[in-house]
Amino acid sequence: MLIGLIADTHGFFDPRVPPAFHGVDLILHAGDIGSTEVLTALGKISSVKAVAGNNDVHLAALGLPVHVDLAVAGSRIHLVHRLRDAAPLEGTEVVVYGHSHKAVVAESDGRLYVNPGAAGRVGFTRR
Repeated sequence: MLIGLIADTHGFFDPRVPPAFHGVDLILHAGDIGSTEVLTALGKISSVKAVAGNNDVHLAALGLPVHVDLAVAGSRIHLVHRLRDAAPLEGTEVVVYGHSHKAVVAESDGRLYVNPGAAGRVGFTRR
């Protein structure tokens, strides 16, 4: 199973997303989505699971939960926007988060922590 990770779109759907996510079976959006249009556009590519970010509050959090626990292809994944709000279930192997706008792949306490970085245009630093 191929999973596409995205976070911090802040209402912007980059035209590079569809080709980058071509062939994915599932898209996980780690919050600060910014608009229902982003979720609709992602849904045209593949199935989407998403969580609300701190900047989604003005959109009534888009009706999304703060975190989601998934079992995907035999792995347990915890999806959350802010790492400080993470509450992974026992046996969770991967925590996917956003918020910092910085891409991270790190291992800690037997878990893989992944932040895809930011895919929007607002509040970003380029290095």
